[in-house]
Amino acid sequence: MRIVYLDQNKWIELARAAKSPAEHPETHALLQEIADAVAGGRLMLPLAATNIYETHKINDRERRSELASFQALFSGGVVFRGRHKRLEVEISALLRSIYNLPDTPEEPNWFLSKVFFEAFLESDDERFAAPLSDHLLNLLRARSDFCLYDYLINCPEAVRLGAVKRFSAGSEKLRQRVEKWRAQHSNESESMRRKLYSALLMIDEIELILAIAQRAGVAWSSTSDMDASNARRIITDVPTYYVEREIALRLEAQDRALHENDFRDMQSFCAVLPYADQVIGENQFVNLALQAGLNKKYRTELATNILALRKYL
Repeated sequence: MRIVYLDQNKWIELARAAKSPAEHPETHALLQEIADAVAGGRLMLPLAATNIYETHKINDRERRSELASFQALFSGGVVFRGRHKRLEVEISALLRSIYNLPDTPEEPNWFLSKVFFEAFLESDDERFAAPLSDHLLNLLRARSDFCLYDYLINCPEAVRLGAVKRFSAGSEKLRQRVEKWRAQHSNESESMRRKLYSALLMIDEIELILAIAQRAGVAWSSTSDMDASNARRIITDVPTYYVEREIALRLEAQDRALHENDFRDMQSFCAVLPYADQVIGENQFVNLALQAGLNKKYRTELATNILALRKYL
């Protein structure tokens, strides 16, 4: 089975072809091939948190329903897991390697979930106000496509708007951080900016890193417990951090204002690029990833044309 990530605009492209086949004949012809490959277990098209956000924020219910039904059908409600889960697995694996600790293998495709909200946070996350019942979790896994669609279309309007607002605020916080850093270090060389960004990322994430280390059986209680080489490896050998750093460096070097959308796309690439067989996205981020050599590092094919998907059909 091949795992392919589609940028939101590619999902919109497919939905338009389904609605207006005469206007998009080549893409429309692709639709049946995709359906056959998904049904035959040869292809998986998981969604990222950004896909769910972008669909959820469509105010026109009919338009939202058209796109949501399409995404639920072809993704099966499967999502790439959120940042905290990925970091838990990625950092723990690195520390076990460094300290020769017993291995605790993850399930195949551990980075995917049939519980749609695990694109944002895990079902056992302590931030949930009340624990989720096994009955509900079993329903979410058994009817993952229906539950995703139902959430996108039928959740109360106040909940929908609140979810959109919170996710947008997270992207804006990251944008502000990078803009501040950009202004402070614009005259530095790329090599120095890379070192600085690594240090700032470590500072911002230190509490999470220490907590994960302790759960993995490594007795780190402060930065003084790490040596410099381990600190560097946490940034360079943990895919979520490495992708963020390399794309952020190239984003901030551009001669234009940065936008919230830039950081949502960056968050998606952090989630999907290390794990998908193919990523089909917009020119800007595909080019940034190619410039950083991320496709070679993670052996992921990058494309901008939806027809590149045909390779796996």
